[in-house]
Amino acid sequence: MDIEDTITQLQESFNGKPWFGTSVWDSLSAISSDFWNTKPKSTTHSIAELVVHIIDWRGFVIEKLQGNASFSIEMNSEQDWRKGVSVDSEGDKEILMNELVETQNQLISLLETKPDSWLIELVAGGKYKNEYMIRGIVPHDIYHVGQINLIYSQSK
Repeated sequence: MDIEDTITQLQESFNGKPWFGTSVWDSLSAISSDFWNTKPKSTTHSIAELVVHIIDWRGFVIEKLQGNASFSIEMNSEQDWRKGVSVDSEGDKEILMNELVETQNQLISLLETKPDSWLIELVAGGKYKNEYMIRGIVPHDIYHVGQINLIYSQSK
């Protein structure tokens, strides 16, 4: 796999026609803001919290793509799971959707500047390769969109 393949996977899973079903964008677009704060029994996070979590981890990757060696997110911290996240209107939902699109645009733009050899280099400030980090975005998004769709199906 190379940078071009990576970009294709990011685009397909985000707003294309992925093999596994509905894209991130189509899944989120279909869910009314009325459901974004819902937490059915046995769920820890709302749809809004999960979307912000996805945005924040994409932000982590963007920081690393920009060479920020000191940026990190501590697992299970408020950086990982922000507190007080709420979507109270379609306007609030649109703001988060726009932030998500911005992360997508930044990821693609930054990746387009990287040579394929960048994939085998270590992440800025990390002990793992860029390939490992960048290839983790798609399954991370898919995993959480699965949770989001489950929450939505339980809330309808």
